[in-house]
Amino acid sequence: MLRQSGRRAPRRARAAKLIAVAMVAVLALSGAAATAAQAPPKKPKSKPKEVSVADFYFGPEKLTLKEGQSVNWVWAEANTYPHDVHLKSGPKSLKQKATYSTRTTAVTNAEFEKTFTTPGTYKFICTIHPTQMRMTIVVKK
Repeated sequence: MLRQSGRRAPRRARAAKLIAVAMVAVLALSGAAATAAQAPPKKPKSKPKEVSVADFYFGPEKLTLKEGQSVNWVWAEANTYPHDVHLKSGPKSLKQKATYSTRTTAVTNAEFEKTFTTPGTYKFICTIHPTQMRMTIVVKK
């Protein structure tokens, strides 16, 4: 008989531990659910607008964005000439204008992404092909 009661004690202890763990898990999950219900929903970040940097053109040549949206310039695989993206002019209140231009040129396998936080009109060129490669981005509030 001592053996039986000796066996039951560890079983009861294990059962008590399992119940305690289950209760802690339920409390933790209910607290997380309450916190999630109280937090305001996050606005999903919009996907950047894509611009192709191809031989002798930017495509599209004109974009309209909302303040805070991004543009991702992607160099075309079929390019045979080097290109860059250079901000020719932007809003008067724009700070750090140099960050709106690439630092180097590339033929293929390159990307350049920029987020536009200042409303206004931005004019871009490729400094290698300035008369052929132009684009305008208008950022609205």
